[in-house]
Amino acid sequence: MSRVFTIYNHGTDFHRDKDRDEVVTELHDAAAGREARILQGQKTTHNPSGFKLEAKAPTFLVCEGPGSDTVPAQGPRKGVRGVAHSHPSVENPILNTSKDWRENPFAQRHELVMTPTSITQPFGQLVMTRSEIPMSDFRQGFVGNTPQHYQTTGRALGWDWEDNVYRASWMLTHLMFERGMKIDTVNLMGWSRGAVTCIKQANKLYEIFGMSLKLNIFAIDPVPGGYTTVTDDIRFIPPNVQDMLIILAVDDDRSTFQALDAQDLRVLSPSSGQAPAPQVHFLPLPGNHSDVVFTTKGNAPQSARLCAHLAYKFLQAHGTKFSHPPKHGNLTVPQILDAYDTLRANRATIKTRAAAVGNPLVNGFRRQERRVRKTPGEYTTNPHRWVNEHHRLCALSPNLQTVDRSAIQVSPGDPYSPWQAMLPQMGITYGDTHPLTRTLVRL
Repeated sequence: MSRVFTIYNHGTDFHRDKDRDEVVTELHDAAAGREARILQGQKTTHNPSGFKLEAKAPTFLVCEGPGSDTVPAQGPRKGVRGVAHSHPSVENPILNTSKDWRENPFAQRHELVMTPTSITQPFGQLVMTRSEIPMSDFRQGFVGNTPQHYQTTGRALGWDWEDNVYRASWMLTHLMFERGMKIDTVNLMGWSRGAVTCIKQANKLYEIFGMSLKLNIFAIDPVPGGYTTVTDDIRFIPPNVQDMLIILAVDDDRSTFQALDAQDLRVLSPSSGQAPAPQVHFLPLPGNHSDVVFTTKGNAPQSARLCAHLAYKFLQAHGTKFSHPPKHGNLTVPQILDAYDTLRANRATIKTRAAAVGNPLVNGFRRQERRVRKTPGEYTTNPHRWVNEHHRLCALSPNLQTVDRSAIQVSPGDPYSPWQAMLPQMGITYGDTHPLTRTLVRL
């Protein structure tokens, strides 16, 4: 029996307590099992550091977004789970404590130094004192002593997301190698920079675990930010990713909020042998960057409700357990088609209202139409009739069975772009009782 671990990544300025009707929060609030958290307790002979997992076998991890606010565990702003948290880079991402490395039990190393006599105390005794051995940047990062940034830089540049990469990779390493958990699948979900964080985490997990972990990603409008450098660990989808479903907001025209799309991303094929073909699909939804995640407000709440439903179907099909269905998880086919009909009927209004207004430093000094709106035919069959392929699937063939794709011929280690994979192979089915089937890539 496989064991699945799920990681939820919030976007810039967002955290678990900010908005209960935001899609990422809606999903992780319905998660079954226990969250992976390190707590500080009593020091013992068997545990000299005093740190321990809150749960013996946690099933999910929640990562707060870059630049998000600090929330105490108690008081008028008490969190929904009673958990104190701050934006990444404030606290040690592993221990949830101060980033003062001298107080880090895993980083502290001492050597004895002889303090010589001084002019003021010529006859004083030699004193043995402690001094810290200098630590490399790599070693400091490995124990959670990453750079500390201002909240504003987290919001503007997303610098804090590296802490969430460290946190996810350290936690999985600890659970598998030290706790002996038999995890073989990791599902990741995120919005905005949280969606980009999913890709960064996937690349780091590939460095650590290779192909021994299977990953699945549900990425909601992955926006790195207009002032952020797009590095290789953002641009490349590593070969350990099995399925990736990407939601793209069609109507955001801010130059600093351009999402990673089919022209930006590349899939890295496995380096040798046969492996399941990475499935990647883009689903456009009307509205701007925020409209696709807020289920009760904004210009297109139907888009956000469809997004929540798709996320639930995707994660559940790949093994994530829920204690109860999220608020918008179990939409029926008629409800789905009604939502798409509403979006189509209000298409012009949504496009106008979703246009950017406000601070040009945040939104950019120029307007830039997204490629998904300029060339919709690259993402949807007959885009004048259908919002996306999910709309078409539900309207024409709600009981469509899972079918195999043709083998993709690629060279080992080369990037390729297998966009628009079959949605049923990702678990987006209605009335289908057959298990997911995989297609092998011939290398």
